[in-house]
Amino acid sequence: MKLIMTWFGKGMLAVVPALVTVYALVWLFGMLEGLLAVPLQALLGERLYVPGTGLFLAVGILIGVGVLIDAYVGRWLVDTMEAVVDRVPVVKSIYGAVRDLLQFALPGPDDDARRVVAWEFREGVWMVGFVTGPAFVAVGEPDVERVSVYFPMSYQIGGYTFLLPESELTTLDLTVEEAMKGVLTAGVMGKDKARPNA
Repeated sequence: MKLIMTWFGKGMLAVVPALVTVYALVWLFGMLEGLLAVPLQALLGERLYVPGTGLFLAVGILIGVGVLIDAYVGRWLVDTMEAVVDRVPVVKSIYGAVRDLLQFALPGPDDDARRVVAWEFREGVWMVGFVTGPAFVAVGEPDVERVSVYFPMSYQIGGYTFLLPESELTTLDLTVEEAMKGVLTAGVMGKDKARPNA
């Protein structure tokens, strides 16, 4: 019986992550396709419309918007829209949280600012976190440089943001993705690469 349960566990580990990943990708692609499928069908007609066209168009639009934002006019439009959104009480909280999460998770020109660090919580006990930027509010001694460090909790959505002195942090030789995998799975899927940068 124990051998059967071992095989069952190994099968679960092999199949379930793959199924969840495929399901998430199908859902994402379906959502992107659905956003533009109806307008494209109306524009092209049922005979000329090919399933998947909406997905490719959605990806193209997102790339185009990214290029536009790099231009001065596009950046001005986004700043203007965000200034309006920031005046709406509930909307600004949701929009800001989603924007900040995507800025942290997606690759960009400021990747060097996304650091994985270790912080000694108490003697001999270390926590792994992610530097998200400079401290967003001044606290403590005025001459101490502080940064915002996010410490996610394992196996759930949530975490803590600490404003810590830069001098107390040890930068780790881990990518954000490797560290996030290790932290969120409580070290089950982490790699033993926790060594300070020179």
